[in-house]
Amino acid sequence: MKARKIIILSSIALLVSSGVWALLPVDLELARKVPAFFATVSMIAMALAMLLSCRLKWLEPIFGGMDKAYIWHKWLGIAGLVGASFHWLLVPGPAGNGIDPQFADFGEEVGQWAMYGLLVLGSMSMVKQIPYRIWFYTHKLMGPIFLISVYHTFFSDVPFELFSTTGAALFTVSTIGTIAYLYKCLVKPRSYKAYTVSQVSSIDNAVEVTLTANEDGIKHHAGQFAYLDFGLDNIEHFHPFTIASAPTNGHQLTFIIRALGRHTQQLQTAISVGQQVTVDGAYGRLHAQRNRNKPQVWIAGGIGITPFLAWLQARDTDQPIELFFVGRGKLYQLLIDKVQQLIGNTNVTLHLPSTKNQRLDAKMIQKSLGKPLDSYQFFACGPNNMMKSIKDQLCVAGMKPKQWHNENFAMR
Repeated sequence: MKARKIIILSSIALLVSSGVWALLPVDLELARKVPAFFATVSMIAMALAMLLSCRLKWLEPIFGGMDKAYIWHKWLGIAGLVGASFHWLLVPGPAGNGIDPQFADFGEEVGQWAMYGLLVLGSMSMVKQIPYRIWFYTHKLMGPIFLISVYHTFFSDVPFELFSTTGAALFTVSTIGTIAYLYKCLVKPRSYKAYTVSQVSSIDNAVEVTLTANEDGIKHHAGQFAYLDFGLDNIEHFHPFTIASAPTNGHQLTFIIRALGRHTQQLQTAISVGQQVTVDGAYGRLHAQRNRNKPQVWIAGGIGITPFLAWLQARDTDQPIELFFVGRGKLYQLLIDKVQQLIGNTNVTLHLPSTKNQRLDAKMIQKSLGKPLDSYQFFACGPNNMMKSIKDQLCVAGMKPKQWHNENFAMR
């Protein structure tokens, strides 16, 4: 499977590279064509990354969910950084096609500063040890850096005619990225919904929050997630959280937020009834993968139970459901109580570890199922290492990769 993915990705990379190379002037000398190639790759990657950062809902079916789109956003950002770096290292100097000498000189200068900024911010994005808050604020500078790169592309001494095929292609790419940036800054905020905290309660090292829409709320499916801004900073500061309640026309949303980092730790005591919250959503395609006419296996680790709490409330299938739930600590025990209350006399069977230190694995799952693995759909939410381990074990045991569905909340 991994070899197949490598072959597919390599083929796509080769196809895209060939297309980019074909856009460049045929008679351009190699010493200029190679750095121009990397510059074009960088501009395309950054423009597409800007587009994905807008969180446009029509893109979700294309990428399989906003979480998957953000993985592409991350790698496009890396591609943009690598392309710009090679362009900067290899470009031999001005090519003599600038619109005006003064514009060209300034274009070269701002291009240098954009490169420095891209190197610093790109490197920070790849160092996960840097606090999320610092990353979040500095990441907002990527938009202005892209706009500077657009200026550098068209107003410095470039190795192509502005009204050539190369110029038209770069103009199109630059327009897409620029419009995406302006949309994110000026238009996107108008789609946000205003909510008020109506209930808040502590659950060990987590907080359960219920929000009520001030006017029209978001539309969502059970199992989706939304971005929340609790207004604790002077600028917008969104974090993704799974909606732990079934749809009620979007007027009420419930979230269970565990203290996993600086921001979520702050939320444990900073949230109060009456507080205003900005909501962007809903996102996620986990619900769209469900075949409600097929038996399902749900696998949850700790706070990863939240989408399944919403599914349990929705009660939208009569098929047998095997729910495997593992965790530790007082929060885990309290969440078990919530799950058991929701299950009642339904078609859901809850499977818990028989001992405190028992790990969930494929053998435990197989032993508990009444049918072969290929009879089920598998949905998982929990720590990445846990999900990867169980998925690999189940694939070895006979599950096909297409039967497995999970979401990724590693947004950086």
